[in-house]
Amino acid sequence: MRSFERAALALLGGSAVGASFLDFSLWPLAWIAFVPILLAMDRRPSFREAIVVGLLAGLATNVPAFSWLVHTIHLFGGFPLWLSWLFYLGLSLYSAGQFVLFALAVRVTGLGFAAVLPALFWVMLEFLYPNLFPWRLANSQRNVPLLLQSGDLVGPFGLSLVMVWASAAIALAVSEGGRAARRALSLVAFSAAALVAYGAVRLPAIEAITAGSPMVRVGIVQGNLSIEEKHDVRFLEAYIVNYKAPTESLHPTPDVVIWPESVISEPLPRTLRALSPAGREVLGLRRPLFAGALTFEDDAGRPRLFNSVMLFDADGSVLGFSDKQILMPFGEFMPFGSVLPWLKQISPQTGDFQAGREVVPLDVPGVGRFAPLNCYEDIRAPIARRATLDGGAEILFAVANDGWFGDTMAPFQHEALALWRAIENRRFLVRVTNTGVTDVIDPTGRVALRLPEFQPASTVAEIRRLRILSPYTRIGDAFAWLVTAAALAALWISAKQRDHSARPSLRRPPS
Repeated sequence: MRSFERAALALLGGSAVGASFLDFSLWPLAWIAFVPILLAMDRRPSFREAIVVGLLAGLATNVPAFSWLVHTIHLFGGFPLWLSWLFYLGLSLYSAGQFVLFALAVRVTGLGFAAVLPALFWVMLEFLYPNLFPWRLANSQRNVPLLLQSGDLVGPFGLSLVMVWASAAIALAVSEGGRAARRALSLVAFSAAALVAYGAVRLPAIEAITAGSPMVRVGIVQGNLSIEEKHDVRFLEAYIVNYKAPTESLHPTPDVVIWPESVISEPLPRTLRALSPAGREVLGLRRPLFAGALTFEDDAGRPRLFNSVMLFDADGSVLGFSDKQILMPFGEFMPFGSVLPWLKQISPQTGDFQAGREVVPLDVPGVGRFAPLNCYEDIRAPIARRATLDGGAEILFAVANDGWFGDTMAPFQHEALALWRAIENRRFLVRVTNTGVTDVIDPTGRVALRLPEFQPASTVAEIRRLRILSPYTRIGDAFAWLVTAAALAALWISAKQRDHSARPSLRRPPS
């Protein structure tokens, strides 16, 4: 196979992966997206050719699918547009490294028995590769709840494995055919059928458990202030009004209200135990309220700033707060800012926030136990899992300000990643943002309610308190670790026992 043919196949496959994240109605495309990439690895590619295949596939995936990051870096960090593009291209090259490692692994081992090895390698990399935006191939299937239910066993990794395995089996059939291809296709078909069967059984079971659980009325408010208004002190009072007024008009009366990230943008002391009567009136407190707020503590005369979620009782008492753990680079902190101070000078909007240590579940008296996830935290599975298992959370909720992303696919991609937290832990996930996507995701991963984007909106959602513990909540990513061990073992065995006489093909590793 000539180099330009390999390059064309790599670009085709990567573009298919990217397309499935730009339009979720294209979800079937993700099942065959790795076919061209694996065909590009046929007929003994050199080490250099394998790197090129992975690099091109990775760039074709990441550059179009997540190009909204340019807007975010420019607006969130305050960098010039040209420098934002430069950062984004560097980030895209880094993200493409996941595909490069995948291609190199396939080069070492071939497809293996029943063409399963590429699937093992991909899941290992999904699990371990530290992407800034940790997407999984399974996220592309968000419109097919029947396929998502294995998430309460193995997270998104089981579905990702079967999807890449399907591509590998098809690639083997195209490349060689024969008994090995038929065996691979049969095993993939069986695995996919098992996913569907599990979903068909689990969906009604979870629906029945949910229907029998105590109901909670949650008021959610989306104020829809622009980024400029949100960060201009002239709009501070108006910003609160944008949330206070619709909160007071909520009907029926909610048990608790949730406002999004950093609505209270004048920092509050972390020693605060109760609001003054004037403070209660500013917030319009009539019922318990979760609100995104900036908080600070004094550190030898130097303020330490936190991005927090605070819980206020109706009488203005502060019942607790939880701090954001995962800070956003180029907005809440400057990577390498301590060693390269000039970076802060070219991005004056970048903050200097402190990271929290853990999610602190918060009890609303007489209502339930809530776990607040702040912004990016709803796409990190371990955080929600620990809050459910160790913290006893009955309801998960996330606050965010996805206005930084603009009118792009980013808020919907964020939602597609976040909904797995509901499935994994079998909890309702309420997501409240400033501009959208604001939604309620039920324990099966379905979007039960979504407010319109980029306009003020509010509603009262009826959700349920759940206390069941799923296998995933109990054992976490045991499946992903098992797959990782199998993938590493396959690499080690192939490196030690290469068949130098084998005909170079997808089925056998090259010499």
